[in-house]
Amino acid sequence: MIIDQLTIILGIIVILLAIVASLASPFLHRIKIYESENNENDINDNPIPVSIIIPTHDDSTDLQRNLPAFLNQDYKGDFKIIVIADRNDRETEDLMNRLIPENKNLYATYLPESSRYMSRKKLAITIGVKAAKTDWIIVTDPCCKPLDEKWLSSFTENMKPGTDFVMGYTSLDNNTRKFWRFEHALIANNRLYSAQKGKAWATNCQNIAFHKQQFMNEEGFRGNLQLLRGEYDFLVNKYAKDMNTTVDARRSSWLYEDEPTRKTWHNKSIYFRASRSLLMGHKGNRIYMFFCNMMLHLSLIVSLTAIVYSVIQQNWILTGASGLSLLLLIITRTIFANRAIKQLDEDIPAGIMFFSELKLAWNNIRYKISYIHADKNDFTSHKL
Repeated sequence: MIIDQLTIILGIIVILLAIVASLASPFLHRIKIYESENNENDINDNPIPVSIIIPTHDDSTDLQRNLPAFLNQDYKGDFKIIVIADRNDRETEDLMNRLIPENKNLYATYLPESSRYMSRKKLAITIGVKAAKTDWIIVTDPCCKPLDEKWLSSFTENMKPGTDFVMGYTSLDNNTRKFWRFEHALIANNRLYSAQKGKAWATNCQNIAFHKQQFMNEEGFRGNLQLLRGEYDFLVNKYAKDMNTTVDARRSSWLYEDEPTRKTWHNKSIYFRASRSLLMGHKGNRIYMFFCNMMLHLSLIVSLTAIVYSVIQQNWILTGASGLSLLLLIITRTIFANRAIKQLDEDIPAGIMFFSELKLAWNNIRYKISYIHADKNDFTSHKL
């Protein structure tokens, strides 16, 4: 068979596109997991006093289910759990009245009913920080819990001189649909990796710690008080600067999040689009993710088109080159994704990862359309 110039050019193009698209995987860079340098007997010989803030809003069921896992932490130091609820949340108030007499490290406070021009969750976190008697503050949600009683000892290992902010990982419950867990792991890997490189800008994990004094000195959430959501993103974006941030991706420091509802998952994606314009660093990340998705789809479309064209023309050499480029794209993107996701202990079949990446790109378009057509007053507390 004679190999003409067009066959050579097209074959080189499809293979080069597949190589570039493979290297454009958002999973190419993985979080680095640094194991503890301490022996088990040496961990937290001088434990740091810490406060765990849990803001709640109509979450009494989640709180009742997950709070005991925080109360039962085996921690040598002093720790206080501060629950902040709405003043009229009778179920949470009843729960606190039952638990506080039995747990000296549990404290509850309530939001004033008169607050109108601020996100109630941001207000809850702010009140919790002010109520804390410790310098280090951990913030999480009622839907999260530690896997065992050693979580606090592990997480506080990061609270050393020179560290002002700690970012941990939150794993979704195994009952959560696989595609959501894939999306969660991709976003977490991307944002935690950025933080390890000194470019922290957001997080999708409700497992962070910071200094009370820094929060108070820089006036808490000032600069984004008008938005109802995005409190974890704003805390990371404002306080996790330069190289003062530690990322702890060890399994012993993870929190585990209950399976979210479809509404919760959808709202999380939509509300992020309302707040991301205020986050320093989001534009660079958007450009990077756009490039990754563009190369993925471009290589896929060119390879499939070349296969169809070559079969019609009975150009079997080009068919082979196009098929090879398609296999290269699928296999390498799957390997990169599988390697990163397995590190985060997400039990997702490797066979669906390539197609999950494709689906995620189209889902993002759907989220964007939903946000464009949404009433923007739904995202702000300033509705004047």
